[in-house]
Amino acid sequence: MFVVRSSSLSLLLLLLSSISGLVAVATARQSPACPQVIPAALIRDLWNQTSALINKLPKEENSSRRKRLLPKFCTRCPTHAIGWLEVREVIDMYQRSVFSRDFIQKLLPLHYEDLLFRLQFTLQHCVSSVKPSKWFKLIKKLERKMKKRRHESALKAVGEFTYVLRWIDELANI
Repeated sequence: MFVVRSSSLSLLLLLLSSISGLVAVATARQSPACPQVIPAALIRDLWNQTSALINKLPKEENSSRRKRLLPKFCTRCPTHAIGWLEVREVIDMYQRSVFSRDFIQKLLPLHYEDLLFRLQFTLQHCVSSVKPSKWFKLIKKLERKMKKRRHESALKAVGEFTYVLRWIDELANI
């Protein structure tokens, strides 16, 4: 039978926690910065294809035109500033709640899903945070709102996707 003294156990736990901390720091340093990894051509292609997609959308009703779905985030202001973590969460939310809808799928330009997947994959690899952002609740509230008013909200969200692309472009050029 193996008996461990509490001081030996404490020392072992301290050693293990410091090693895991070093591994976490080492992996955080190895992850590339988002502005260096996200190609400008990808954003440009998404922008052009999103514009084509918006032109295919049915005309909005007056009620949906009044109110903006996306929060008024900005990349440089101190009050509603967002970073790469929030952009990643918004892109993930768009993939789950907007671009996966059947009626939106029928309107998507050729290779649009591939471009979105590349962007989502790149963001998941360059943003390494297990802690949710301070805007996480607001993004989840937006997702619930989109699920509640399915068709109308999805169409409006597609129309507002250019805001997300603009945030990415601004963050890449900071």
